[in-house]
Amino acid sequence: MRSKKFVMIIATLSIGLFCEITVLAQGGWDVWSIYLRDGSRIDAAPVWSLDKEVLKYGMSGEVGEGKQLKRSEIVSMSRNVSARSSMKTDSAGNPLPELPQGEVKKDLAIMSDGQQISGAVLIRATKNDAGEIQHFSPVLVQNGVETDLRNVEHIKLAKPKRSP
Repeated sequence: MRSKKFVMIIATLSIGLFCEITVLAQGGWDVWSIYLRDGSRIDAAPVWSLDKEVLKYGMSGEVGEGKQLKRSEIVSMSRNVSARSSMKTDSAGNPLPELPQGEVKKDLAIMSDGQQISGAVLIRATKNDAGEIQHFSPVLVQNGVETDLRNVEHIKLAKPKRSP
């Protein structure tokens, strides 16, 4: 009887340890919910970059590479929506900013403090003092200003203009 309990305890601890290792391997990246023009949603982590054509996200085994999605298919992006959907306030008790409804003429970034900034949005990796790319620290680049992506709650992309 004691041997069965011992085996159960070892199995439980092993499973717990395995789950902890799996969580640590995920890197603690922010999860972004990507809302598409067709009405669907994709959860993406990590978000590597967003240029004029493509959003790169997820992991494929190579750092900085993963899946790609055409920018023209994206309506908006919201940080940690799945994990924080039940939360109405941040850790300081301030209300979380909401994603504005409707279309926007220019890209719009909504910061954690509620500030809204209009202008073309790009996301790219930062570089350290030695000039090495830091894929795990992406920044939002808007109007020539870099902002840590962890300070951005929502990004709403302007509808692409049709080619003549």
